[in-house]
Amino acid sequence: MAKTLKDLLLALLNATLILLALCLFLGWKLAQSVDQIRSGFAENLQVVAPLREQAQGIRGELTALRSELATLASQNTLPDTNTRQQLNATLQRLSNLENSLKDTQDRLAGLAESPEELIDYAITTSVDSITDRLLLIRGCEPPA
Repeated sequence: MAKTLKDLLLALLNATLILLALCLFLGWKLAQSVDQIRSGFAENLQVVAPLREQAQGIRGELTALRSELATLASQNTLPDTNTRQQLNATLQRLSNLENSLKDTQDRLAGLAESPEELIDYAITTSVDSITDRLLLIRGCEPPA
């Protein structure tokens, strides 16, 4: 009886150690995956910097174009009011486009300065996707 209990305790200890080793291995692999994702995001953020600079250049060109159109609109050389109205509408669209470009530029700057938000979003999305797949494989339906 004592030998049986001793064998059961050894088997329990072995199983526990095997599970612990498996958990440590999986944790190590998960940490490697997170590091790879982080380095991938760092590389992608380096791509964002030229886009931000390009957006600044486009914004400068739009500002110059808007000032030229405003100068034309303020001069009395336009032949009729219809042309002036079209020019004013174009100025308004140009201002809206410039504001939209500024918002995009601000978002790009935010991504470049705080990649943690992007990483958190990617991890959360990945975990949700994996959870949905596991529930589907298991035959469970996610709560609606």
